[in-house]
Amino acid sequence: MATDPLASTFGGWQAVENAALALMESTNLLLIPGRKCANGLPVPMNNPDWPKFVQELRDAGMKAYRTAQSKNQDKMVEAADTLAAACAGCHKKWRERARLEDRCK
Repeated sequence: MATDPLASTFGGWQAVENAALALMESTNLLLIPGRKCANGLPVPMNNPDWPKFVQELRDAGMKAYRTAQSKNQDKMVEAADTLAAACAGCHKKWRERARLEDRCK
């Protein structure tokens, strides 16, 4: 196995497809009750923004997967922007706090 996942046997576009699928599948984990944030507080699953952000991430992962299948690098840049925006929504609300203890409130 090569040390660079883009150059290994399953590298290149397949690595991009696999990464997109992993992101998309990770959204299932974000919806499991009882999850805790890094500061030990419960994940804000009851906040109406939580499922919205999770769905945005799922949709962005699917867009990235389909784009990777098309092997169109310009469209992949667009899909990466969509993924970054999906991550940023949640991170701006709950993650990007100066103090760890203030996260997930």
